[in-house]
Amino acid sequence: MEQLLNYRALFAESEPAVLAAVEGQLAQKLQDLDRQSPPVVVLLAETEPISFLAGVLAAQIRGVAVILANPRWRRGEWQQVQEQVHYTLAWGAVPIPPRPGLEAAAYPPAGSLLIATGGTSGRIRFAVQTWERLTASAFGFQNHIQAQAIHCCCTLPLFHVSGLMQVVRSLVTGGRLVLSDYKRLEAGELPPLNPEQFWISLVPTQLQRLLSNPEMIPWLRRFAGILLGGAPPWPALLHQGRSQFLPLALTYGMTETASQVATLLPQEFLGGNSSSGRPLPHSQIRVIDPTGRPVKPGEIGQVTIQAKSLMWGYYGDFGENLSPLKELVSDDYGYLDEAGYLHIMGRGSQMIISGGEKVFPPEVEAVLRDCPGIEDVCVLGVADEDWGQVVVAVYVPAEAESSEVILAQGRSRLSQQLAPYKHPKRWLATERIPRNSRGKLELEAVHRLISTFGTGKQGPKYGNNQ
Repeated sequence: MEQLLNYRALFAESEPAVLAAVEGQLAQKLQDLDRQSPPVVVLLAETEPISFLAGVLAAQIRGVAVILANPRWRRGEWQQVQEQVHYTLAWGAVPIPPRPGLEAAAYPPAGSLLIATGGTSGRIRFAVQTWERLTASAFGFQNHIQAQAIHCCCTLPLFHVSGLMQVVRSLVTGGRLVLSDYKRLEAGELPPLNPEQFWISLVPTQLQRLLSNPEMIPWLRRFAGILLGGAPPWPALLHQGRSQFLPLALTYGMTETASQVATLLPQEFLGGNSSSGRPLPHSQIRVIDPTGRPVKPGEIGQVTIQAKSLMWGYYGDFGENLSPLKELVSDDYGYLDEAGYLHIMGRGSQMIISGGEKVFPPEVEAVLRDCPGIEDVCVLGVADEDWGQVVVAVYVPAEAESSEVILAQGRSRLSQQLAPYKHPKRWLATERIPRNSRGKLELEAVHRLISTFGTGKQGPKYGNNQ
């Protein structure tokens, strides 16, 4: 409770107007909660970050469960939410009605935070976290970087764990928080802060777009650190960041672990390391084989995590006897090197098995992103009678390049860097690859894109590389 009441320190020094707005919203939301009869569960879908932040604070101060919703969800996504969650009070634009007459046991645990994640299935699920779990993650990061107060410039949505944790880190360590709109940042409008004292979190696509504006580079270079996560960064982006002396801190984590459990320090990145870093003090990471035994350093296996920040579980998957997870077996594959640095190869659910050989899409995408004729690319597996699966490259061609030139470039680079079984057997050119606002691939939409072409309807160009 004491940590929550310290929210005034987040804005008091430099943003009194923001503080006044938060306090006004917070007071109103606390009154709303006090009028409710228990059990109280809040479904939070505020579009403005200040209103969203006030909602999270109010729910935690009163010890009621809060479900963090994306206000940009559409009908199909809200239908998924309606099938899972039960709430008694809505803040923001919520198009689904509460369910009356439920037993108290049907509601989320009091004081919990339900954070949405698409996971590996692409369908919305809610990871059940608690304030104690979130603060364990924040203090783990603080110890890892050996900092006192952590000041955060937040450009990511607060309903996502990567945005929410920036609030938590600043709050529990006595730091400051600057809420910045990414679209304005991309347009060159800089927030009022001294970058040397701040950390900023970006996904690779956001960083790439910012680097396209040369005027942004000196500003980014001044940050204490740039946390880079949410999707695998590609070598060309890392090379550009290193050549511009950007203090990148590559991270590995997920909603289920309250964000990062491994982080590469900026000085390690600038020294040539491109891994996801070492585990944070609050976490332990093992890499195991199919029998559950740890593999040797350098050997690829499945990543498992033990951490004080692990979720209690997915809402709806546990009964009345609640206890936090002791270990999370992730869907990620990678390896730990001799020095204990974590290297992520890709997700098991997206791993392609073609002719009995394993192919990790990020490895192939990294090579193709270096082709000057390719603006964007994703690699995935498609069922095939002969191979089981074939590797398919979906790419956005540069306007000035022909398909023949692009394919020649891609095949040449692949032949130099990867074994033949990892090369795409089919290539698909499209105007846009479906991604969300944080640059993450929308896999279902990509598969629909391929399926639409396969039905004979008018679609993107499709070629073979047998």
